Amino acid sequence: MYSLFWPVVACALLTIGALTVLRPLAHRLGLLDIPKGRKQHQGKIPLIGGLSVFVGVSAGLLIADSTAFEHWAFISCALVIVVLGALDDALDLSVAIRLVIQSLVAIAMMWLLDLHLAHLGNLFALGPIELGWLGPPLTIIAVIAAINAFNMTDGIDGLAGSLSLLTMLALTFFMLMWGQQDTALLPILMMAALLPYLAANLQCFGLRKVFLGDAGSMLIGLTVIWLLLQGSQSAESSFRPVTALWIIAIPLLDMTVIMIRRIRKGQSPFQADREHLHHISLRLGLAPRHALLFIIGLAGVGVSIGALAEYLLLPELLVLLLFLAVGAGYYYLLSHVWRIVSTLRRRRN
Repeated sequence: MYSLFWPVVACALLTIGALTVLRPLAHRLGLLDIPKGRKQHQGKIPLIGGLSVFVGVSAGLLIADSTAFEHWAFISCALVIVVLGALDDALDLSVAIRLVIQSLVAIAMMWLLDLHLAHLGNLFALGPIELGWLGPPLTIIAVIAAINAFNMTDGIDGLAGSLSLLTMLALTFFMLMWGQQDTALLPILMMAALLPYLAANLQCFGLRKVFLGDAGSMLIGLTVIWLLLQGSQSAESSFRPVTALWIIAIPLLDMTVIMIRRIRKGQSPFQADREHLHHISLRLGLAPRHALLFIIGLAGVGVSIGALAEYLLLPELLVLLLFLAVGAGYYYLLSHVWRIVSTLRRRRN
């Protein structure tokens, strides 16, 4: 196992340094979030959180072991995603360009490290369901889905970072408990980098606000799917594939429900709107911090269900059916939330 102390310390310190150094550069490069339309924050906020996290995590990986091919592979793929996100922040790239480059990164993951969906687990107690030739295209879809799921969570202060922190904590727990100690380095470094970002994003300790930007939310999504594949598809896996659904339950369900609703309305599934869970929470009257705690609480419940099911080795089909049932309930509630709220208010009055 890698020595964690110096990589983690360097990661946190370099993230803090990058947050400081990149702030004045954000104004020159146009990496600013200007309030307009759906964006209702105050002032021009630097979109440097993701870039800073990338700097810290990359440095931590190289300090841990600069000769490890898998570290260079991750840094290379992450660099492409971070540059894509930064360009999207500055230039508002088309959906097609983003999807093509995300697909190329997925192909690079498979080519460099053979990191792909190979099986769906032992869903029917008859042995692992091997995907064969379906594995690569499903891996591309999974990479795109994870990147965009976390991108869509970046709607209120602290949400994307907190959900990511929870996900990394869960992945670290699984990997340390069930035999992937070396693989646990990456989620640990991500947590070390996310904490300084969250402190700035939430303006703790008098720090000035920054946002993740698409560079950061896409980086988080890539890191999550990278770790989910390593944790569930490798020879020394830490958890079953069905458990991965629970680890990212809220981002995954929110994205899926939103896309289904958009398609039913005849809209593009990638069209931006204000129908996400965090938007609805705010419109129901929750303060931003209360909405943040509410959604993180829901995500924590999802992670806990996945961890308990993994610990008890519940039948994988049962765990999947439970997830689908929760997803159906989530879809119903978000589709009828205003009708339900109106009914409750009438009965209360």
